[in-house]
Amino acid sequence: MIQTERFARNIPIYYLFQFATGFLIWVPVWIIFLQDERGLSLTQVGLMEAVFWVSMFVAEVPTGAIADRWGRRTSLALGGFMFTGGTFLFVMADGFVGLALSYVVMAVSMTLYSGSGHALLFDTLRTLGRSREYEKHMGRSEAMMTGALLGAALFGGPMAGLWGLEAVFLIGAGTMALAGFVALLLREPPRTEAEFGDDGLHAAPVSAVDASADDRSPQGIVSYILNGFRIVIRQKPVLWIILLAGVVTVAYEMPNFFVQPFLRHHGLSPSGGLLDGAVWSGLIIPGFAAMSAGSLLAAPFVARVGERRAIPILMIGGAFLFIPLLLFDHISIIAPIAILGGIHAAIRPIATGYINRRIRSDQRATVLSIFELMMAAQMALIVPAISASADSIDFRFAYGLSVGVVLTVGVGFWIAWRRSHRRDQADTLRRISIRPAPQADVGRAVPADLAVNWSNGANGNGTDGRVAHTNGVSPESALTAPMSEPNDRA
Repeated sequence: MIQTERFARNIPIYYLFQFATGFLIWVPVWIIFLQDERGLSLTQVGLMEAVFWVSMFVAEVPTGAIADRWGRRTSLALGGFMFTGGTFLFVMADGFVGLALSYVVMAVSMTLYSGSGHALLFDTLRTLGRSREYEKHMGRSEAMMTGALLGAALFGGPMAGLWGLEAVFLIGAGTMALAGFVALLLREPPRTEAEFGDDGLHAAPVSAVDASADDRSPQGIVSYILNGFRIVIRQKPVLWIILLAGVVTVAYEMPNFFVQPFLRHHGLSPSGGLLDGAVWSGLIIPGFAAMSAGSLLAAPFVARVGERRAIPILMIGGAFLFIPLLLFDHISIIAPIAILGGIHAAIRPIATGYINRRIRSDQRATVLSIFELMMAAQMALIVPAISASADSIDFRFAYGLSVGVVLTVGVGFWIAWRRSHRRDQADTLRRISIRPAPQADVGRAVPADLAVNWSNGANGNGTDGRVAHTNGVSPESALTAPMSEPNDRA
């Protein structure tokens, strides 16, 4: 039996890990560093981003499989230490090739703690019988990270003005090393269905196409990767929510990506001294504050509107925020840009919560890594193209391309996801409706050891959720029990 109380401390420790990974004090000045200290154009910065996201695309699923195979705690710690090395390399590199190599190292390190952190949090909550709290704790942990970014933005500008741009990168390297040590304090929760046992209340529902493969226990990394892609391809709602959330997040993040060069375009710089650095940070801070708020509000927003409506509402609301960006070239558009940051921050906990409840623990980190992989692929395609348009034309044209991607590609993904979600719900109801009724053999006595309690519904092991009934309720009266998933255990 799992001693659940031992895992409760994982939640605050994971908050601390997220805070440490978020306190990247160089974030408010990194584009300016590349432009002023290393002589890169905005187009070249976009190409650097493409290198970063392509590296994430290549490494995301293998590192997710490593987390599933050897432990999410190990993956988180390794990611923190590896990011530290990548930051040092970034500071020492002098030229496009060296900078690109540092981006590769940092990208791979991020893949080590992206999906694996979400998986560790969900399985910790599942062990505690609180998996329905995932969006709340995911939102809080993301808010801790963006709150750390807010603090980093507050201090990064003045420190860059006082000590220079390179100094803030070295401080950021130290916080990532701290994150690695914090990860070692985590306790590895169960990460296979076998370890959870008969867990009908909290196990992921199993689709008909996956039921035949439920009891597999792949041992190799390649098997984890292939099975992860198989799950995503077969479970269409998961596939389309990955694509939808990815394209909306990327498109709505682009205006925040342009904030630093936009401020520079209006004559501001963090390198002119303490006052200039403080003004710079003051204009960067609203974006990070909105991101923190978006992460915190994701769970109550889903609870109010439902997971089916949450992302479409955010997508449509965000599209309207592009109107002032398209009409005005003024520093005041920092406000709608910040709100867009809050929207794209809210999408991640909503999407990963939807995915987590539809996949098994054995493949959780791998499938979540596929989510990050698809986002990386979209980043690699969208960021360089839109960055080049900002360089060659202007920022308003780049903003128009961003919202255009959402209103075309994003709407197409939303329609496909909506249809697959409804079809999946109909299939689930059909499978429930054709279960044999326990009173089918009328007139025959039902032995006590064969009586069935139907209230738990389907579990994650491919069975129909029937368990031995010992509390005196007859099979006939058990049919009146609700078929939906009950609330999690306290």
